Amino acid sequence: LIRDVAPFMKRTFNLNTDFVGVVDTWGAGFVDELDYIEEAINAKTFMEGIGPTPLSGVVFSPPVVDELTTRKVLTTEWVVGERLDKSGKEDVSILCSIAMNTYLTMMLETGVLHCDPHPGNLLRTTDGKLCILDWGMITKLD
Repeated sequence: LIRDVAPFMKRTFNLNTDFVGVVDTWGAGFVDELDYIEEAINAKTFMEGIGPTPLSGVVFSPPVVDELTTRKVLTTEWVVGERLDKSGKEDVSILCSIAMNTYLTMMLETGVLHCDPHPGNLLRTTDGKLCILDWGMITKLD
């Protein structure tokens, strides 16, 4: 429906953009986010990419339980932690710096960028590590 309206919107509002292409890209990302096998692969790809960096001991994604994961169900190990923005611990500013370094590393080194970094997806674990949740929406950079 949105794709059908996109050409009309472009003409009516004289948009200087590929509005249909934007809608198509958004739609593909939306559908991909609902495929939990892909989300599991994205989380594992992140861990493989971050492994050889200095960040490997301080940031992670929850380990996927492959035998319990399907296209419709994602199962990971439970991570005990609290939202980074709700934590009162003294190391939160350090973890925020780690998050920034992690996102720069994803963009500049690993080529797989987590595209949903809202506060609910960034946890401070009880042992002071940063856990990034929800790998359904990523972009691959060349």
